[in-house]
Formats: sequence, C-alpha cells, structure tokens
Amino acid sequence: MEIKEYAKTSKIPLKTLRWMERIKKISNPLSDDDLIGLKLLENLWGLHDFLRPQLSQKNIKHRKALIDTCDLETKWERYAFSRFINLEPDKRLFMKNLIAEIETTYRFKLSIFEIRKLYRVRKRAQRAKERLVKKELNEGMKMANNDLRKSELDFAK
Repeated sequence: MEIKEYAKTSKIPLKTLRWMERIKKISNPLSDDDLIGLKLLENLWGLHDFLRPQLSQKNIKHRKALIDTCDLETKWERYAFSRFINLEPDKRLFMKNLIAEIETTYRFKLSIFEIRKLYRVRKRAQRAKERLVKKELNEGMKMANNDLRKSELDFAK
C-alpha cells in the first residue's frame, strides 16, 4: 500500500507519514512491518497519556512555543511567527524584508496566497504579544495589590 492511500484512512497526517519516510522509519510502498508499526502508532496517536511524558521532557518555554505554533503548517510560517514574537518592542520588521528573508532562506517565491497567510501570522503574533504584555501587567498589579494589603495590615497594628 502506498503512503498516500494509507493517509486517507489514517489518523496520522500525510505530512507526518512523508516525514517518517524521509527519515527512513517507513518505506513507500509500506511493508507489512510498517503497517503493523503504524497501526500501533495510530492507537496511541493523540492520547494524553502518550503526549504528556513527551512534552514533560521539554522546558516550559519550549512547550508554550510548540503549542503556540502547532497549527502553523509550514516551517516558514513558524519562522515568521517566531521572528515577530522575538522582536524587541522598539524594533520594526517590515513585511518586504521578511518576505525576502523567507524567499532566500527557504528558496522559493511566496505566492499572493502565501503572502496573505504571512499577514495573518503577523497579526496572530501581535495578538499573542499583546496578551503576554497584558498578562505581565496584570501579574504586576496583583503583586502591587498584595503589597498594599500587607502594608494596611501593618498600619492597623
């Protein structure tokens, strides 16, 4: 059976199967041993008890980054997201420059559709940064409020 045919009925995405073929964990066409292994993997695919120990090996920063970018399909989208997220507050990253970077690094010309996708990635990164700033601000306010309560108690004594 071909990988493409198998992917039509499998929980495992075609992209993952192609990656497994590239790193020579499975062959195309799939052998009987490959099918047995893939059936086992399918049974475990997406189970929390299977994912949790894998994720626990990563540090919290890496886990959050993985979760933030898990639905970005391509490497260049994840690259663009991380460029925007890691951008210093007073710096700017122009889309023309980023498009040129991506085209040079990944050796392909972005289509109009992909450029639109890039704008969506930028917007998503901006929202994520805004949420992060808001969260830090709220935590700072909570810390300040906690200090006020302590000082009020000391004053009442």
